[in-house]
Amino acid sequence: MTAGIAAITVDGSADEVVHLAGWLGAEDELAGRVRLSEMTGAAVGTVVVLLSSRSVGVLCRSLFGWLRGDRRVSLTVKRSGAVEELDLDCGAGSDADEVLASVREFLDRR
Repeated sequence: MTAGIAAITVDGSADEVVHLAGWLGAEDELAGRVRLSEMTGAAVGTVVVLLSSRSVGVLCRSLFGWLRGDRRVSLTVKRSGAVEELDLDCGAGSDADEVLASVREFLDRR
């Protein structure tokens, strides 16, 4: 599996973005791989996660553990060194297994 970067944009407040970054960063496999993008003015930031073959499953499991109620996020994944991106909209009702399979398939593409 190729490494990549996931950018997660939260439909919500800056506090929710910070909470998600802390939530994901608490996972052992994601520790040190989670960053906040710039949050300036009215723009709410994005959580950026460096992915590896070991961490993609943890990211999806943890993300869907955080998505409760009516929370929604946009997930954009980019393979290292590639131009194309995978864009997914995720919510608490989304199928975590389907999202995980899509991300893995995208990262494995050459």
